[in-house]
Amino acid sequence: MAYGKIKADAIIYDNSGSDVEVSTADITSKANIASPTFTGTPAAPTATAGTNTTQIATTAFVTTAVPTNSAIDARADARVTAAVGSSVQAFDADTTKNDVANTFTAAQTLNAGLTVDGPYKQAAEAVSALDIDLSTGNYFTKTINGNSTFTFSNPPASGTVGSFTLELTHTSGTVTWPSSVKFNSDTAPTLTTGKTHLFYFTTDNNGTRYRGAALVDYVN
Repeated sequence: MAYGKIKADAIIYDNSGSDVEVSTADITSKANIASPTFTGTPAAPTATAGTNTTQIATTAFVTTAVPTNSAIDARADARVTAAVGSSVQAFDADTTKNDVANTFTAAQTLNAGLTVDGPYKQAAEAVSALDIDLSTGNYFTKTINGNSTFTFSNPPASGTVGSFTLELTHTSGTVTWPSSVKFNSDTAPTLTTGKTHLFYFTTDNNGTRYRGAALVDYVN
C-alpha cells in the first residue's frame, strides 16, 4: 500500500456506469460529519406526525407538532370559559368589596347566620291605606282618624318566621284587626284616642295565625 499526497484540480468517480467529475474545491466545501455548520437553507426529510426519535425535525414537522400561540390561547380560553360559573366566579361589575358599603336590590339568603357589630337600621314604612304588606318591611307607621279595619298581606312561607311592628297614631275611631290575630287572653287591647300605640305581630304559618302584643297610650 502506497502513502503520499495527490495534487489535482478535479476527481472523476464512477456513478453507476457514468463518469462524474467533481471539483476538489467542492469537496473541501462539504460539511464535516461531526458538528457540521450549515449555511444557506439546508433541507431534510419531514418525519410523520408523532415521531419521537433522534432524527432531525424540520420546520414542517415542528409546525404540525407544536400548536401556534393562537391555538394555545384558544385552548386556554376554552378551559377558562368552562370553569366560569363552576370553579371560577363569573365577573359582575356590580360586585363590590365587603369592606365598603353595599346596597342589595334583591333579598339575600344567609344560611350561616348573621352577626352584626354596630347599628342595625330598619326603614319605617308609612302605610298609605290599611293593608300591612310584610314584603315591604318590618316597621310600619299609620295615623288613623276614624274607624279602621287592618289587613295583613304577603307573610313568609309556613315554617319561616315573619314579624313586624306597627306604630299607630290614633286620633279617633275604632280599630278592627284581622281574625287571624290573637292577642293575650284572646282580647284586643282597649285604645285611648289621641294617643300613640305600638303593636307587635309575629307568624310562622304563612299568616294563618298572628300572635299580637301591644304597648298602648303613649303621649304623642
